Amino acid sequence: MSKNEETTFCCPSCRSALVIKKAKWVPPANAAPYLDAINKAELKHSLPENLLARLLYQESHYRQDVITGAVTSPAGAEGIAQIMRKYHPSVEPLDPFASIDYAAEYLAELKQRFGDWETALAAYNWGMGNVGRAKDNHGASWLSYAPEETQNYVKQITADVRV
Repeated sequence: MSKNEETTFCCPSCRSALVIKKAKWVPPANAAPYLDAINKAELKHSLPENLLARLLYQESHYRQDVITGAVTSPAGAEGIAQIMRKYHPSVEPLDPFASIDYAAEYLAELKQRFGDWETALAAYNWGMGNVGRAKDNHGASWLSYAPEETQNYVKQITADVRV
């Protein structure tokens, strides 16, 4: 994939094209210790390039106080991938390398279950039960019934990474 993506639009009433270049999302410098593990996990679990890196940025911003557990979310999520122990007891959330692989595997499972990356991201954030109920109750417009946090989560990640 090139450094920039180009999208061309043409207005029917004009004879010229407008080319918009979008820079590829690049993980921040504080992600460097984890990038090899992230890249391997993305390949192993067939995730789009930088999707896991961007999800982890959304979750922890690669802040050491979050990664080490010095800071936890109000809901009790911990570590680089903001994993909640009560729902994911098979992984140690404060082990960033175990969490990276686990988050990639879990996201791939969510994509398999729901069929697309946007819904998988929403389920990672809001929970698969909540997403499933919203889809059952609201059909194709289910995301507009999700919490604003989840809507923004999906929008922000997919604005940066092609899924």
